[in-house]
Amino acid sequence: MELHENAKKVLKSNIEILFNQLKAAVDNYINDGHSMGEFRFINAYLSATINAMVAYIERLVGTKQIEETELVEALKFANNLQKHNPQLIRIAKSTGGMSFPICFEDEMIFPQISIVWDDCICLETRKKSQKINYEKHFQQRPVIETLTPIINALLKE
Repeated sequence: MELHENAKKVLKSNIEILFNQLKAAVDNYINDGHSMGEFRFINAYLSATINAMVAYIERLVGTKQIEETELVEALKFANNLQKHNPQLIRIAKSTGGMSFPICFEDEMIFPQISIVWDDCICLETRKKSQKINYEKHFQQRPVIETLTPIINALLKE
């Protein structure tokens, strides 16, 4: 059964809004929150975004409008991981930044802070390819960077 056009619009709008809020939370963390270790907004919007994406994707796959690709499997693994592990802070972690004491030599270089997918791969799944694709496409890669092409494809659908 085809997905009704109004349902598509609502689902796509939800994904777009949640993803924009996730990006804002990541930007806020990078610009201001990293000194306080404030991940809660990232976790909340990451969880909601993944959930909305997987719900929409499952409907599209169910109606044969798209195929289940490696990226979809990776996303489904992340969704399952966050269902079984409410501590989403383990999914997103920051890399980079500064540490003290600082030693200044020739020039001062500040490593970029990035929110990346964690190595939380302890979840066993019936579909091993989901875990493999999570490791291949998401693990230790920037969250926003990995989700952007999937979001863009869904919003064009």
